[in-house]
Amino acid sequence: MQYASDSRQSEIAEGLLAWFLEIKRNDCFAAALYSCYDLLRPDVILELAWRHNIMDFAMPFMVQVVREYITKVEKLLNKGEEEGEKQEQPMMMNEPQLMLTAGPGMVAPGMVPPGMMAGAMAPGMMPGMMPGAGGFYGQM
Repeated sequence: MQYASDSRQSEIAEGLLAWFLEIKRNDCFAAALYSCYDLLRPDVILELAWRHNIMDFAMPFMVQVVREYITKVEKLLNKGEEEGEKQEQPMMMNEPQLMLTAGPGMVAPGMVPPGMMAGAMAPGMMPGMMPGAGGFYGQM
């Protein structure tokens, strides 16, 4: 059993399990499940235990494998949710937009275009319109 565990080879560990089943040493089969835990594939163990009618000996191994898989899935889900939250947060601009990037006709609140007095309207403008929005520049 120690040799199979130290070999780090699944084939050797599975061969050992098959030998224990041939000589009907179910207790050694169960002990080998723990000694070679990280080398054994759960589907192989489940099939061997079912075929030899020794599910009781394999069940602690299977419970541990299922628990390990659940933990891994939970970690992946949490990691995916955290990455999703980071991507969903929009980039917020706390500073006012520069006039160069605001586009034509957009005036920041409190700013008055040159040549206009606060509260005055350019010719051809209606109340509520911003300077340069809808009027012809030649008519101002």
